[in-house]
Amino acid sequence: MAASQHPVILFAQHEVMPRNQIRSVLQDEGYDVLAAADGSEALELFRAHAGTIDLLLTAVELPAVDGLSAYRQISTERPNMKVLFLSGNGTPSALALPDAWPTIATPFRPDTLLAKVTEVLDECQPMTEKHLNVILVVDHDKGRRDRTSKILTENGYAVLTANSVEQAEALADTIATIDLVISGIVFPGHSGIHLAEHVEASQRKVSTLLISHFDRALLHKMPGFSRQPEFLPNPFTAEALLTRVRRLLDA
Repeated sequence: MAASQHPVILFAQHEVMPRNQIRSVLQDEGYDVLAAADGSEALELFRAHAGTIDLLLTAVELPAVDGLSAYRQISTERPNMKVLFLSGNGTPSALALPDAWPTIATPFRPDTLLAKVTEVLDECQPMTEKHLNVILVVDHDKGRRDRTSKILTENGYAVLTANSVEQAEALADTIATIDLVISGIVFPGHSGIHLAEHVEASQRKVSTLLISHFDRALLHKMPGFSRQPEFLPNPFTAEALLTRVRRLLDA
């Protein structure tokens, strides 16, 4: 039997009804669809499929392995596969995706989805792992937290935001891949210095950038970090923040 000439879409969505509805819409349009209930199953289907897969269509928040981390693993093995992320109902509200990432907000009309899939397949370039950085911003100062997040998302980074160590710890469980932690130092009842221990930064080998007037000399050889944290004096400019972020991510 000849191999299928239809574009193949690997689709990951943990909610049964939306998964079945979207799969039907894509199949009716002529796409071959491999449907997965979570990120782990998506990886299994990807590795078991001998032919070409043209697109990963995935929710970000998924059981077992989240959509971002699943695509990052896939892109290292098959860099030509494109991706379209579902945001909205299936995405944690604390996660902001950059506008430059191929994204469609849910809920959507079938024709909107099909138009976006066609656009990504025909016009978008595959995203590589270096373009898929996720930064966890933890700061009890809402104004500074929002400003930091805005600067980062406008420059192509996905950002998880938390206002406390406890919230950061819970969010870290939703995204397997975190590339950088940006944190204030003083929290009510906690210290940002020890935040890396709460998000398992040492095991994940995540760098940390601390924002404060704190004396950087006191940050020398602190436990709990896989790499010694860097210091960003507050207040800071967008350029100063981005310079340090790029340096830490390239380290």
